[in-house]
Amino acid sequence: MRPFLYQNGTVYDLGQVSGDLVNAVMYDCLQFHGGSGFMRESTIERMARDARVQSIGGGASEVMLEEVAKRL
Repeated sequence: MRPFLYQNGTVYDLGQVSGDLVNAVMYDCLQFHGGSGFMRESTIERMARDARVQSIGGGASEVMLEEVAKRL
């Protein structure tokens, strides 16, 4: 994956791919831990919340894709 991003990636692509990857990993982690992953005291819940904020804070997926399309 890293060589692909170095060859074809832009800043927008990197943010999109990393945000999607983090959310997918945290979703699987929450599924693995079940109900205990949603408890406020758990580290898993905090990490999942931070992962969601990262994808939102980096810019909405649709907005980033529009920026990439404009630059092509």
